[in-house]
Amino acid sequence: MSTLAPGGAEQQPLEAFNKEALIKRNPHADFAAVQAARPDFAPNQAWTWSKTPNPAWEIGDGANPGAEWRGKEMVHIDPNAEGREVTSNYKLMISSTVPRPIALVSTVSKDGTSTNLSPFSYFQNVCQDPPLYSLSFVGGGGICDTVENLLETGECCISIISDWFIEAANYTSTNTPRGVSEFALAGLHASPAMIVKPSYVSEAAFSIECKLYSQQEIFSRRTGQRNAVMVLVEAVQFHVRKEAIDPKLETVKIEMLRPVWRAGGITYGTAFSGFELPRPEAFGAVRLAKKLDERGFVKSKVEGQ
Repeated sequence: MSTLAPGGAEQQPLEAFNKEALIKRNPHADFAAVQAARPDFAPNQAWTWSKTPNPAWEIGDGANPGAEWRGKEMVHIDPNAEGREVTSNYKLMISSTVPRPIALVSTVSKDGTSTNLSPFSYFQNVCQDPPLYSLSFVGGGGICDTVENLLETGECCISIISDWFIEAANYTSTNTPRGVSEFALAGLHASPAMIVKPSYVSEAAFSIECKLYSQQEIFSRRTGQRNAVMVLVEAVQFHVRKEAIDPKLETVKIEMLRPVWRAGGITYGTAFSGFELPRPEAFGAVRLAKKLDERGFVKSKVEGQ
């Protein structure tokens, strides 16, 4: 809501709708004290390879030895149960669908006078032909600047967040009013795009110029009001640091990308170790070589489930 300055001139609002006050995702009364008790982040930690959790795994082995999954009591949750808050479903979903990549999305208003930069973790690959990504914008308080700009102009840039600028990227989620630059507040820099008008984040090792492919409005089952907008955007240009891409321009090196992922609440994570796990060999050859039919592994889907 805008206010009127003396003389009747319209004045910029102090801030935008504060979603954090509604969600209350920070579980700590004194986060500064909690953080002070924790060890320092290791910015020079190197990527390490390990074996898979069970290199000796064979067909039919199921979960690995020592995995305690039998006899565990399950809690059954109805997302539409009477009295259950929407924010409870949100917290449950974001804490269980993990890890999630974070898209730092930049847009420009239709008249070109205002930019916006904000992080979104409802983000994922969709297709490679055409190269599509999904973004979902959720929450009350009316349509956010990112959605408005994207739908009006059909353009955005997505930058992948790495650990060397996570605090700056996080600050772009502050509820600034329209027209206030998140780039400046966060201390991030803008690199001009080649095809679209929005800039991408200079500090990022990987960024994507995108054009709007399609959109889907989502409505609340409780109120009937629009509660979210999901868009598909098509990549029209990729930007990647030379040191972070293989010579064939196909694979980004995760040890150079150092991505930050999102979990539930205010929890974030990094990727410093991993293993390689090849996909299974062609089933026909394995079926014959290991005599899977004779050994009782080949069953109908109903029986096998």
